Amino acid sequence: MKLREVYGEFETFLEGAYENYITENISTSSIENREKWVTYNQVVVELKHNLKDMLKVKELQYKLTEYGNPKNACIEVLTDIHKLTPELDRLYQKISNFK
Repeated sequence: MKLREVYGEFETFLEGAYENYITENISTSSIENREKWVTYNQVVVELKHNLKDMLKVKELQYKLTEYGNPKNACIEVLTDIHKLTPELDRLYQKISNFK
């Protein structure tokens, strides 16, 4: 699956739940919703590979699978980071503009 090529292996229960949740949202929802979920996942990938902040990765995965509002979950996690990478800043701005 493409998701594993970018993210890596899903090894924990939380990662498995996140994989199932995001796969379902990307494959079965409207185009607009799919684009949003791809963006949310980009935040997870950026946190994992460029910031190497696994605590924030886990926090965001949990919030994306358990919250009910993925936009707010991403904004909360990103607001907590004191120095965003240019890519995370771009993603923050993009997510902030989601309706």
